[in-house]
Amino acid sequence: MAYLPKSKVNIKEASQGEFIFKKNKKPFEGKYLELSNGKYHAGTNTINLGEELIKSVEESSNNQMGSSFDVKKYNILIPKKKKFLKNTKTIPINKTTPTEEDYNRGYYIRYFARRINQPKGYIEVNFDTVNKLQEKVDYDYNLYEAGSITWALKNGTRKTNNNNLRLLEQTFPFISSLFPILNEFEIIDGPLTTTGGELYYEDGREYIGLYHVHPEKGPMVGVEHINEPHAFLNYSEELSSLTDNIDRTIPIPPPIPNVEVKQPPQTPLRSMLQDRTTTTRSTPSIRRTPTRRSGY
Repeated sequence: MAYLPKSKVNIKEASQGEFIFKKNKKPFEGKYLELSNGKYHAGTNTINLGEELIKSVEESSNNQMGSSFDVKKYNILIPKKKKFLKNTKTIPINKTTPTEEDYNRGYYIRYFARRINQPKGYIEVNFDTVNKLQEKVDYDYNLYEAGSITWALKNGTRKTNNNNLRLLEQTFPFISSLFPILNEFEIIDGPLTTTGGELYYEDGREYIGLYHVHPEKGPMVGVEHINEPHAFLNYSEELSSLTDNIDRTIPIPPPIPNVEVKQPPQTPLRSMLQDRTTTTRSTPSIRRTPTRRSGY
């Protein structure tokens, strides 16, 4: 199988009712892979991908409020609010892919929405959805707030996109969880270079300079691939995952029990001073012998 770096994959945990298997439509719960092409696969194996998953269709939406006593009371007291919520639609998830014009420009704008009562309740949407939220049409504009981010597309995008996300975190905390693949949709059509904080040798040393991405071996040293040996490189998150997977073969010694150490009795200060004044040290006399100086 072609090289599938972890930078192109995001490992997540599916909650109950979030996903179903694409083939048999049975519910799925557990860890899964989110690929940069928008597909989902069961398990965490990046070499032999598990069965494909699809998101479950939400059966409950904002306009289905139930029939409990509290709901009925709410409907009587606030009929206008009920009517408004009944006419609202569920916001659709939409991962917009860049166009040829976007690639020529080198970036494009991605849009998102967040439920104001859920700190991590982000979904990716398109411009039309954001526009309707701002115009207070179709969707519950009281429940959602919208935003956008400039997304780099060409020749080493990870650092730029990471910096943009960090700036956006000041206004939208946890927004980075919505865009975990920093080089998503990236294309390479020129020399790549890193100024630091991005690529590392296999022994953990930081790499700064020109590099290229081999389709099967991943990032490597040098502006282009050559037949002579040249070093492999790892992205920062890949390097940390490699160290996490190392088996601990060295046995860890058991903890040392706490042992109470008894301090020796303290000598009174007065007696210590007396001992110092009465104790004398005998210094051996040094007998000097004349030395001969050599002549010329």
